Amino acid sequence: MITKSLEYLRDSDDVAVTVLIGGLLLLTSPLIVPSILVLGYVSQVLRRTADGDDTPPAFEAWSDLLVEGVKGFVVTLVYSLVPLVVLVVAAFLGVGAAILGSGGSTGGVLGGVIGGTLALVLALAAFVVSLVGLYVTPAALAAVASSGRLGDGFAFGALWTVVSKRAYATGWLTAAVVVLGGALVVGVLSVVPILGTIAGLFVQFYALVAAAAIIGWTWTDVRPVTSDTAEPDPAERPAV
Repeated sequence: MITKSLEYLRDSDDVAVTVLIGGLLLLTSPLIVPSILVLGYVSQVLRRTADGDDTPPAFEAWSDLLVEGVKGFVVTLVYSLVPLVVLVVAAFLGVGAAILGSGGSTGGVLGGVIGGTLALVLALAAFVVSLVGLYVTPAALAAVASSGRLGDGFAFGALWTVVSKRAYATGWLTAAVVVLGGALVVGVLSVVPILGTIAGLFVQFYALVAAAAIIGWTWTDVRPVTSDTAEPDPAERPAV
């Protein structure tokens, strides 16, 4: 699947233009809107590959890209904020523990130990939650891209049926290998000042799209099965 994902963009007639635009958007991503447009493109890749269409999307219909990107941005932000909040609480507890411990009294030392222990526990919890967020986020993005409904990214019951499957774990690990491989190439290119760093952004975009294709193909097999079948209206039932 890794080889197939790396050929996903390469088989496109507009691969040069797509990678050029994607890299330029990542270059200007600190402006927020370009990064949202990249997320919109990733969402389209997720939807197309999940639906069996292996033709890479083009950077067009920018308003659609922006709308889809905003949804992806919200999903990514929420799953990133939870561990951040836990870390902030842990930091406050750590500072409080240091202040209590510096008092020197028995009560202060005990309070410092308790506060420090809680801070450590929360820091570990934040680490675990961040790992869970990294694992669930691709499924949440695929759910939103597939249905177009932002709420599906937080339908935890449906998402659990996906992320608990071995097929999803395999797809996620495969996508992670592609992303890490791209990061390694970026690191090597970064040895060259400025130009190497800029070139690395284009590699990063290529790897991101390849990883999204893997998640999309995986979503085809693991997506929740929903039934939209409704009972027919009694007035429409054929007469016996």
